[in-house]
Amino acid sequence: MNKKYSIQDFLEVKAAGSPSFSPDASKVAYLSTATGTAQVYLTSVDGGDSEQLTDYPDTISFARFSPTEEKIIFGKNEGGNEKMQFYLLDLQSREVTDITKNPDVRHDFGSWSLDGKSICFASTERNGTDFDVYVMDIATLEKKCVFDKGGWCGAAGFSPKGTYLVVGQQHSNFNNDAYLCSLESGEIEHITPHEGNVIHENPRWLPDESAFFFTKNQDREFLGLGKYTLANKSFEYVITPEWDIDGVAIDTDGTKLAVIVNEDGYSTAKFYDPATLTELSFSLPYGNISTPNFSKDGTKLAVTVGDSRHVSDVWVIDLVANKYHQLTKSDQGVPPEVMVEPDLIHYTSFDGLSIPAFIYRPKDVLADSKLPVIINIHGGPEGQYQSAIAVITQYFVHSGYIVVAPNVRGSSGYGKTYMALDDVEKRMDSVQDIVSLRDYLKTIPEVDSEKIVLMGGSYGGFMVLAGLAFYPELWAAGIDIVGIGNFVTFLENTASYRRALREAEYGSLENDREFLEKISPFNSVENIQSPLFVIHGANDPRVPLSEAEQVVSKLKEIGRDVEIAVYADEGHGIAKLKNRLDVYPKVVSFLNRVLV
Repeated sequence: MNKKYSIQDFLEVKAAGSPSFSPDASKVAYLSTATGTAQVYLTSVDGGDSEQLTDYPDTISFARFSPTEEKIIFGKNEGGNEKMQFYLLDLQSREVTDITKNPDVRHDFGSWSLDGKSICFASTERNGTDFDVYVMDIATLEKKCVFDKGGWCGAAGFSPKGTYLVVGQQHSNFNNDAYLCSLESGEIEHITPHEGNVIHENPRWLPDESAFFFTKNQDREFLGLGKYTLANKSFEYVITPEWDIDGVAIDTDGTKLAVIVNEDGYSTAKFYDPATLTELSFSLPYGNISTPNFSKDGTKLAVTVGDSRHVSDVWVIDLVANKYHQLTKSDQGVPPEVMVEPDLIHYTSFDGLSIPAFIYRPKDVLADSKLPVIINIHGGPEGQYQSAIAVITQYFVHSGYIVVAPNVRGSSGYGKTYMALDDVEKRMDSVQDIVSLRDYLKTIPEVDSEKIVLMGGSYGGFMVLAGLAFYPELWAAGIDIVGIGNFVTFLENTASYRRALREAEYGSLENDREFLEKISPFNSVENIQSPLFVIHGANDPRVPLSEAEQVVSKLKEIGRDVEIAVYADEGHGIAKLKNRLDVYPKVVSFLNRVLV
């Protein structure tokens, strides 16, 4: 008899990733969820036992080795509030020093300088809304503001000799600018003047500081790799695949350039000679590759690798011997053969647009079976479902559900025209994409069209509520995770530093209030007939808890079937294993009750 695995079995699946080499490339620091939240671990580059370096109740967001010393900077917040603080861990003394010391302020890490003397980062310290960019002397912990032009700005990285710092300034999630800051003179140069929506990301310098590569989509649909030359202030595209480049790394000597391309939700890596742009050949592990990180001597590359049936783990590629090995072996618990590989399909929406979606089908289904369906809608809305392990999805498939993960209009990964198809007044077109998906599912013989459930987080939570409120007769139930119920109150109450970016996507309170009220599910909440389960974190700075509370309160008032689970130590999502082990069995019980 085939073993049946519980929701707890799936939730306790572990994973590892985000590797960072020690200065001599003998060790690798990485993040692992072995304890239930992501913590920092250390292991030999050749593998073997790992040492856990941190043990906090909250998730560690990043960990980066110093380029010159046995020291690691890591970042974490408190209870999901996203006010990240930085800590310096000395591996010799094992002392941990809080180097930001401002728990009421959000800090976004940039990078170490190559000489290991400084770090760069952005902070909302000045007024709680604008991100200014700082350089900190790591020995004295003194910091200097180098960019204060307002808005959501980030430190994109030092040049190799420490002469320059590239700073990014966000106008929206699909439009930004880059500035070149001279750390010697203080001069700031705007290097990406443009019209329309253009993304500029991932600057990676040549060692002589004559130029840097970065991803950009000006005058094209997809993010290509460009090169900016400082001497003549010129830009040219050098690698232009017909998919987005979403990861770039270059070694310290400037002899190897790693490029990650997202092809329809599957990530592949290629290598190039930065001088000639000729492709280099290296053996690579199978799976979706992300977070490329070269050792300082350029002989090794550490990456995160995983796929739909295998958890992510750290692999090391020996670029001299042209071979690779798996560095971490996370406890998957549920074997890969139990997991399901989804089919990538495309269905036609109401206006003829082709929508990609991953569809997960249970194994060993009896003939003439009619199966319930969960449509799992991602957040963003500029997010994208990719071919990566999704343990909640896999549990439901293991339990006999079909699960569909659509990349509706507005998703990233399919070009900037596709990503803009849900902007402001087009918002409800993305909801109609879900309705069209239901129409498609009804053509599949094994689908029980009376048992189609909507589930989604953040913007996906809005999509759940909108589906239930504006198309109430179509759905058997909804699961809203940290979702937006009312765009007006959401924009009024979201963290102040996020408001301008979100208004660029959804519409502004000043100019579009009537429209925002019209499309807000809360204002049509009385239409909701289907049972609803709501999940939220009390410390959510993005979609405040009040978004969930007002929806649930109104539904209870009019006698609808609604449940809510709120977690005091969570933010925008349920990150801690103890809370996931509490809430998802409740979701399972809810669905078992309402889908009888």
